[in-house]
Amino acid sequence: MLGPDALTALIGIGADIVCLVDDKGIVNRLHYKNRELDAYGLSAIVGKPLRDCVTVESVPKIDALLAPDSKQRPARGYQVNHSAAGQPDLPVAYLAGTSAGFPFTIVVGREMRRQMQDQQRLVEAQIAMEADYRELRQAEARYRTVFKMSETAHLVLDGEKRIVLEANAAAAAVLAASSGTLTGKPVRDLFNKQDRDRLGDAIGEARHSGEPIQLEALKTAKGAEIDAELRAYREHGATNLVVTLRACQEGGAVPARPAPVHSNGADVNLDLLPEAALMTDAEGTVLAANTLFLDQVHAPTHNQVLGRNAANWLGKSAIELNVLFTRAKDERTLSGFSSVVTDMLGEEHAVSLSARYDNASDTVQLLVIPQPASADKVALRPPATPEQAEGFASLVGKVPLKVLIRESLDVVEKICIEAALDQTKNNRASAAEMLGLSRQSLYIKLRRHGLENYRPNS
Repeated sequence: MLGPDALTALIGIGADIVCLVDDKGIVNRLHYKNRELDAYGLSAIVGKPLRDCVTVESVPKIDALLAPDSKQRPARGYQVNHSAAGQPDLPVAYLAGTSAGFPFTIVVGREMRRQMQDQQRLVEAQIAMEADYRELRQAEARYRTVFKMSETAHLVLDGEKRIVLEANAAAAAVLAASSGTLTGKPVRDLFNKQDRDRLGDAIGEARHSGEPIQLEALKTAKGAEIDAELRAYREHGATNLVVTLRACQEGGAVPARPAPVHSNGADVNLDLLPEAALMTDAEGTVLAANTLFLDQVHAPTHNQVLGRNAANWLGKSAIELNVLFTRAKDERTLSGFSSVVTDMLGEEHAVSLSARYDNASDTVQLLVIPQPASADKVALRPPATPEQAEGFASLVGKVPLKVLIRESLDVVEKICIEAALDQTKNNRASAAEMLGLSRQSLYIKLRRHGLENYRPNS
């Protein structure tokens, strides 16, 4: 009643491609809405057999689609491919239907380019995942080989159950057992009864302190005397241990590593101060810190702070702290030194530093105070100012020239990167081109200078 043209247009509202095919398989009418399909030459198939307009492997599917026996047709239709020069094949899922008294077979198609692209991405992701898995297995095999062949005896312990997870051949030799029999054994059973409690206490201390624990003159179950070092590590949410075993040295056991001192100094108790405070030696190594400083840098315990250099948290570069220490030694006390503190989570906060140098103990005591917006800046000024030149000049003779040059180049490099990001409105690709860098090199430098989240004029 509608006529062939109106019928194809009406069906085309809900389909990508509609064509009317006569009893000889020749396309009589064709309708499609998406003009992107013109590149595949679909408009030229009118008047041609439909089987001649598809790829070779799709011809049997077209014959089955147009066969009179409709029972042979699958419910989801046939997926065939149309080819075009210079273009990837166009996948289309065709369904066909007939009506009594109507002279044509109605063929309705749904183009599947997006599905094919998704399938291609899935295949590529699967290939990449298999390649990564293969590399992971190869790396695991290499490390396992190194572990097994190492001349140093190692045991890997389950921290909760305290059983042996892994043992290398050197550990088996020290404990006079085969590595196969060590795996799965309680570690207590490998040592003399008199030393089991001492070993258990050391395991608990290593798991909770995070510091390596030394044990001397442990007797194995076979009677040999060895030294052990226990180190904790995290694995899938649990704390396990690596135990390194060594035969006792002649002339005495290996001296135990001194435990970190958590005192806050003999003359000043940092915990009594109302601000975050720490004490360092002349090189910046942290000797003591109060709990307010731990809160400020989000450090769980003193073990994560003591013995490390204050430059890990204070200042944007090591040269900044060198300037601070040099001024503190010259002036004995210093206040209002503007700087930043970087916590364990990588976030920066503006602070004002006050320093006091103790000549007798050669230590520096620092107060770390959150910096108000109106505070006067005493730290290094922007480049090419007399104050900054004096700051660098004061370090001559105290810091090697190559260190000064390296730090000054880092400052200049960071300023140039910030300027490029400002000029390009944070377009990383344009900034890299402006600086004459590859995008990968720029991202590396952004991470090194802490500019990953930089925003123009921030």
